[in-house]
Amino acid sequence: MGRIVLVTGTDTGVGKTIVATWLAWLTSRSQRVALVKAVQTGADPAVDGDEAFYRAALAGHPITTTTLATFPEPLAPSIAARRSGKKVRAQDIKRSCMEIARGHDLTIVEGSGGLMVPIDEDTNFADFARALGAKLVLVIRPGLGTLNHTTLTLEAAFRRNLSVEMLVCNGLPAKPRLVEIENLRFLHSHYPQIPLITLRRLAQASLHRLSLLRPQILGDPPPLLHGSRLERMELPQPGF
Repeated sequence: MGRIVLVTGTDTGVGKTIVATWLAWLTSRSQRVALVKAVQTGADPAVDGDEAFYRAALAGHPITTTTLATFPEPLAPSIAARRSGKKVRAQDIKRSCMEIARGHDLTIVEGSGGLMVPIDEDTNFADFARALGAKLVLVIRPGLGTLNHTTLTLEAAFRRNLSVEMLVCNGLPAKPRLVEIENLRFLHSHYPQIPLITLRRLAQASLHRLSLLRPQILGDPPPLLHGSRLERMELPQPGF
């Protein structure tokens, strides 16, 4: 069975879908890759959901894409399922992920919201990652507030003995501001063992153009991206 990684975030709207799609695009050059949306809420996977984005951005690439459960209201999976009169069972979703992983070298699973969001009444995405034996790719924002959100999420992961493969700071401006530079400096210095990758902020109309993301890295490349060419990021010297 191939490797499984869970792409989670410090919050909703941080860019998990962009990061998951970029990882699939990058790794599919040398591996058999599956890209899985575990639970889609508030959108039709084939029309305006995350799988629709996968398909548009990855057209022409031999990547398996699928959505395992979907519910109409944009709520946490357990709540969206209850309000739709249906049930969602993390065990069923785990079983499907494992079946997919048996036929691929790498299975990238995108979560919903943050690490502690509930899938069902007894299981959140942290529990789900542990059950899958998945390492985490944690997507973070570049701006004010990210230090608190990132630190809390990392502490929750470490307390559960979850391994974090990398931090991905999505949406960094082409000319980062002081707050964004200092946030990156803080995270890299406090968690030097975790590779920190930045992706460029894109206009809405260009989000599917993965080659424009201009990834840069602080630290050593994670095992997941060995062999990939990533530009080294140099932070300016700190001032007072």
